[in-house]
Amino acid sequence: MNPISAAIEGKGPLNFLRRGLSIASRYGMTPDKMERSLAQFVATLRRFGCSATFPLTSVALQRSPHVISKYQAGDIEFAVHGYRHLDYSQLSQSKQRAHLTLARRIFAGAGIQPQGFRGPYLRWNLDTLVALQQQGFAYDSSQGLAWDVLDGRETSAYLHVLNFYGARSAHDYPSLPDLEKSLVRIPYSLPDDEALVERLDLKTPAKMSALWLAILHHTYELGELFTLGLHPERIGLCLEPLTAVLAGTRRLTPAVWIARLDEIATWWRARAEAVVEITDAADSGLHLTVRGPCGTTVLVRAVEVDAPTTYWANGYRQVETTTFTTRAPARPFIGLSPGTSPRLASFLRQQGYIVEVSEERRLYPCYFDQAEFVAEHKRPLLAQIEGIDCPLVRLGRWPNGARSALAVTGDIDALTLWDYGLRLFGR
Repeated sequence: MNPISAAIEGKGPLNFLRRGLSIASRYGMTPDKMERSLAQFVATLRRFGCSATFPLTSVALQRSPHVISKYQAGDIEFAVHGYRHLDYSQLSQSKQRAHLTLARRIFAGAGIQPQGFRGPYLRWNLDTLVALQQQGFAYDSSQGLAWDVLDGRETSAYLHVLNFYGARSAHDYPSLPDLEKSLVRIPYSLPDDEALVERLDLKTPAKMSALWLAILHHTYELGELFTLGLHPERIGLCLEPLTAVLAGTRRLTPAVWIARLDEIATWWRARAEAVVEITDAADSGLHLTVRGPCGTTVLVRAVEVDAPTTYWANGYRQVETTTFTTRAPARPFIGLSPGTSPRLASFLRQQGYIVEVSEERRLYPCYFDQAEFVAEHKRPLLAQIEGIDCPLVRLGRWPNGARSALAVTGDIDALTLWDYGLRLFGR
């Protein structure tokens, strides 16, 4: 039995095929229709001066390359959405690696050098990550992250699909990229368009808009990432919610960085490698020189600096230069004991915190001695650091002073009704 039908519908493969074909028929999955949907999607994005990432199933690209060719020279990114649209968590590592090799070959034949991957059905396992690293992918965006924005309106169908996706709760896990070896993991926000239309059965664009705007609000307040998911065939149903998010984003100050997934992965890796040189200055001051990628932002809290600053958010001020002298009653960085987990240190550096390993706890108003660090510790740790009213100098998570980030993505599972039908047979 197909895993989707078993996990979501609890019925046989014939019912799954009927559901897939019903959805495809409803949205008019012809090449002309998909071309119009993509054109409408991209035109909406460009109206707000932004781009998007479209994860694309490779066999669909192979069958209909002309549908996406017009967007290759523009600001749209195409990522790999599997060689075929199937559950990759059910394949061996060698089989996954073989699929990725075939997928990259098809993309290369179409003139595309894909940087990222999103698993069909958001399904993945540790072998997936190893295979992606071996194939030289820069990022993976397969981890679902569910936001608590429904106020008790969850349906059994929605809860069931969250379980099948292996989605985590954004209440417990931050919606942030995470650099794991050479791979940047970028979470995917839920509810997405499929959940709004098929699982939650929302009838009006206003109700859909309210949920996505709530996610935008939460990610903005937390300084995190909203990875919006909208399949292009649903652009007609979800145009108003997409427009509401883009318009709402453009009104916010400090700004929201709207970027493709490949841009986010590149930035996250480069900013994590930023170097902060600290030397003693006169009158017990500290001289800082920050060397990072273009757009690196320095934020300060409860310290004096000899450089121009502007108010940013949450008690921070943005320093207008990357070389300055600061004075504070304590070292305005995060101290870690020599025995603290390297994973914790890496996590803090990825957030932009300046970390010093020292046994001198008294020098730091914020100090950690923690040998164990797992994913469940991340959200409480961030809340603890930001909840302490103490001197702090840090780097901003996002470029050019942005407070949060938005990635608009749209999985292209199939380009025609024929593609949908062939999925039943693993083709």
